[in-house]
Amino acid sequence: MKRYVIIFSLLFFMFSSCGSEADIDLQKSQSINLKSIGNARELGGYTTADGRKVKRGVLLRTAALYGISSEDVTRLTKDYRLSVIADLRTSLEAGTKPDPIIEGVKYVSLHVLNEEAFTKNVEKQLAVEGGVMERLNFVVDRGIVSYDMYVRFLSNDSGKKAYREFFRELIDLPPERSLLFHCSQGKDRTGCAAMLILSALGVSEDVVMEDYMLTNVFNAELIDGQHKMLQSHGVKESDMEKYMLVLDEVNPKTMNMLLSWLKENYGSPVGYIINELGISNDKIETLKAKFLEE
Repeated sequence: MKRYVIIFSLLFFMFSSCGSEADIDLQKSQSINLKSIGNARELGGYTTADGRKVKRGVLLRTAALYGISSEDVTRLTKDYRLSVIADLRTSLEAGTKPDPIIEGVKYVSLHVLNEEAFTKNVEKQLAVEGGVMERLNFVVDRGIVSYDMYVRFLSNDSGKKAYREFFRELIDLPPERSLLFHCSQGKDRTGCAAMLILSALGVSEDVVMEDYMLTNVFNAELIDGQHKMLQSHGVKESDMEKYMLVLDEVNPKTMNMLLSWLKENYGSPVGYIINELGISNDKIETLKAKFLEE
């Protein structure tokens, strides 16, 4: 099991920088103040194109909840009235680092990644001789983590099914209750989920990107340590970006590639939501009525 923990850490981490003063202000406004869980924030407060705002304390995004403290569980259940946890990880990941069982909270497992392909990649990586860098090189050299990975998330049948069910959970969420969604580090599969729901609610692409890039502010300390680790292993600055994709940073190229693909093939993210996920315009209006302030 310990070996799997190493694998998941390598497959779904990334890098970044501390960000500007405006970034820090945005971090403060979006944080849900969990002490034991990384990248813990909300989608509330963002303004839509028609001037409305996303409701506070309802749409929560984090890293995996494995190891969450009792104090943070209480915060989620009492302060945020948590109703649903949507886990976007594979069953192998979830089995290795399971979410807590929280009384009164529904747990939904939504596998964005193809389970069979993921397991095969893990098995191959486990067979690689060496340490951290050898396994990082395995991921990078085979394109397991790459700029087009979000396109793969949304174009594969497993991803479509997972995000379709994610929207159904949002539609069915009881009034005045919250839904928390996460993957491993709360940045890639979670970032795509956040992009989709914010787009459905009418938030502009610029704001979607702001929310996406906020991962780098929340993960700044972790990212700095990983950058130093790569330097200590002799990674050149010119090669750093490809390793960053595997570690704790998000890169705007990755989300921009996805947004370009969505526009080219569906006209917009909303076009994808309607045509591939089967969420009708009426259902999108239901989501707006539920998650936007009057």
